[in-house]
Amino acid sequence: MYIGVVIREVRKLKGLTQVELSDETNISVRTIQRIEKDTVEPSLYSLRRISEILEVDFLKIKNKNSMAYVKRLLGININESTMTAQEQVNIEERLRKIESHLSSIDRIHGRNRRTIKGVLYATGIITFCVLVTWIIWMLTTN
Repeated sequence: MYIGVVIREVRKLKGLTQVELSDETNISVRTIQRIEKDTVEPSLYSLRRISEILEVDFLKIKNKNSMAYVKRLLGININESTMTAQEQVNIEERLRKIESHLSSIDRIHGRNRRTIKGVLYATGIITFCVLVTWIIWMLTTN
């Protein structure tokens, strides 16, 4: 889970509180807090409602390759000369946190793909063994 950090940053940029976002999306404040803390993955319904209110397509944020989209989304231009040193440090910290979340989701999805492959492989072997056993049983009973 990683999208909560981006939702929180966009909500703040839009000048909304969690309560206001809750009122506009009809999602409980507690759920929004949990989404923003990345303790739960938002449902498609919640993500769609939040996307509509914040006017952002959160489904585009999928992996670490989307950092350019996240920077554009948050209106971040680190090379901007009008930024103070402290603002630049704050933005770089926010981006590191977001990038860390995005990288961790890539690792989790990679593990899940390997697990699913293993389960499918084991299921195939079990099915084959059951089939062979059934054929042997059929041959021996006739």
